[in-house]
Amino acid sequence: MPTPATTFDTRTRILNLAEELLLARGFNAFSYQHIARELAVKPAAIHYHYPSKEDLGVAVIRRQLARLRKWRELPRVTELTPPQQFEALVDVYLNRAATGQQVCFFGALAAEFQTLPPAMQQELRTLNVELTEWLAGVLTAGRAAASLHYRGHPVSKAAQLLTTLAGALQVARVHDEQQCQRIVAQVRAELLEPA
Repeated sequence: MPTPATTFDTRTRILNLAEELLLARGFNAFSYQHIARELAVKPAAIHYHYPSKEDLGVAVIRRQLARLRKWRELPRVTELTPPQQFEALVDVYLNRAATGQQVCFFGALAAEFQTLPPAMQQELRTLNVELTEWLAGVLTAGRAAASLHYRGHPVSKAAQLLTTLAGALQVARVHDEQQCQRIVAQVRAELLEPA
């Protein structure tokens, strides 16, 4: 019988590899066989922790949601001004672009949304809503302080910015990191400089 430390390590390794494969290939393009081969375990070991691929997919999304919740509550984020909070978010995307083949977690799953199991669809919606609402709050505070400039509703602007950042990662994957940086520079110019 596995020890708690072994169980935790195996679960974490499975989640890490599943996330890596999801970002590189998409959720529908890998199987338990891929994970088992890479981790040098039997598929039954994966089924022990995640009985179905849907269970695994839900766990990967929930972990990402937990990361988002933890990140947005960090003092190094909460104590920033609205423009600095926006920059902290941008840094997350730029760091992904710098890795070469990374794409936006949400964007990777959104591309396959219609083929995802319902439980994964719901978790992905929750992730997107929470990130959008957080950014809308940053935009609202920034507008009130006259440090962020945009037209329209903060939720609509947040959705537009997140879509742009996700798209910038897709473009970087096709071209290079510099393309992503150009898109981000344009977003900064429009948001941080008064019209």
